[in-house]
Amino acid sequence: MKLRTFIAVSAVGAVAVAAPLASAQTPPVSGGTTIGATVPSMLELIITQPKATLAAFPKAKTYSTSFDVAVTTTDNAAQLSLTDGEVNRGSKMGRLASGKKLLPLPLEARVGKSAFAALNTPVESQLTKWNQAVARSKATVNLRQKVKAKASGNYRKVLLVTLSTDTP
Repeated sequence: MKLRTFIAVSAVGAVAVAAPLASAQTPPVSGGTTIGATVPSMLELIITQPKATLAAFPKAKTYSTSFDVAVTTTDNAAQLSLTDGEVNRGSKMGRLASGKKLLPLPLEARVGKSAFAALNTPVESQLTKWNQAVARSKATVNLRQKVKAKASGNYRKVLLVTLSTDTP
């Protein structure tokens, strides 16, 4: 199992770098010489500040925000996932909270034009993946919160953004 990088995100951004080792070899060079080496495997995840907060809900509507990520990987496959960073089961999972008050509908996330995935499941939502080594490849993570009625309070949720080289 390869190294997984975890970043907790709420209203602030974060940067993480992880470097396990990987092995790479080239085909034989003319003359029968084989060149081989061990090169460091690298994952880098840069997260920007969200464009807006999802903290106050003065009326019934769908609220949204987004944040950008930049991914660098030397491996041939990497995936970006998002899950609840506070609880792994129960009624609070994936829901914005203000003290003991919970919004009835879960927070949802997506990258690009894919379908929104609710964050109230015990399995990490895979947002996107890369099938080759990339350097600072950009993606935008969109968050959406549907609100049925005015919700007073200051709501929050810690999210866990994961860049990994293996399937969880």
